Amino acid sequence: MMATMLLQHLITFSRVVETGSFTRAAQALNLSQPSVTKHVSSLEAFLGIQLLDRDGKRIHLTPAGEAVYAYAKRIHQAVLDCQATVQAMKSPDVGLVTVGSVHTIGLYTLPDLLADFARAYPHVRLMVKTAPMAQTLDLLLRHEIDIGLVTAPVSHERVECVPLYEDPVLVVTSPEPRFPLPHPVVMEDLGRLPVIGYQRGSRYRSFVDSALEGLGIHPQVLMEFDSHEAAKAMAALGLGIALVPASAARRDLEEGKLVEVRVQGLPRIARTTCMILRRDGRLSPAAANLAQFIRERFHGHGQAAVRPAPAEPARTRGAAG
Repeated sequence: MMATMLLQHLITFSRVVETGSFTRAAQALNLSQPSVTKHVSSLEAFLGIQLLDRDGKRIHLTPAGEAVYAYAKRIHQAVLDCQATVQAMKSPDVGLVTVGSVHTIGLYTLPDLLADFARAYPHVRLMVKTAPMAQTLDLLLRHEIDIGLVTAPVSHERVECVPLYEDPVLVVTSPEPRFPLPHPVVMEDLGRLPVIGYQRGSRYRSFVDSALEGLGIHPQVLMEFDSHEAAKAMAALGLGIALVPASAARRDLEEGKLVEVRVQGLPRIARTTCMILRRDGRLSPAAANLAQFIRERFHGHGQAAVRPAPAEPARTRGAAG
């Protein structure tokens, strides 16, 4: 017996049991009574056992019929649940969307972004996986995430890379540093001031070191940490300057925990945050909706800095204005 036929026969059998009548089951299923009788007989023949005792117009379940009826109800409900799930996947207003992100974006950009999306689409479930950039790309290619957010452009034949915004590197320190801070600070000072750096070997550290070395600057890194939060905390204590992404420093600058050190002659150093998508275009409506939401959120900002309001250059305590 074909699977579709077996399913229909189980549904017919269940309706006979629930209505207590072949006639009423036929009416409920919009079938003829002989068709209903044939469905039940075929099911009994397939299973090789009697499911119903017929006593005139009354029917009774046999022990085997009771067992089959219990399974039939679960099977029918599973089919209904499957249909509902698939139907939900056709709507942009419901479903599950999985986002992969490097840690910096996951910590500083995603919270506000996803909170706004969740308010607009409260029935869409969001799952976030943070990982280094190479792993985020692998997750996308393995279909383990729908959308990836990375801190640099990606070139891959199976991936579409969408630039979202530039995230410049800022030089920050405490409003009251514990070391002499020249005024004004010039580019050459970056080779003499104490620096609190990101851990050596990371993509971010390599990016910053390469940019500075291209300018002939070799920073005196006194401390290394594996997070921007730790580097900012040490800088806020006045122990050195830190070179951090603007997205990571924005809130601390707004709250006055850090100040930006404007360095004369230092050219703009920035990374481009990008969204990566598979070129096969296999996104659920909900995931496609989030991708469009992200595009619109940063529309026109492909070359714009994620930068806080200007701050006065940091000065040592009692320094002349």
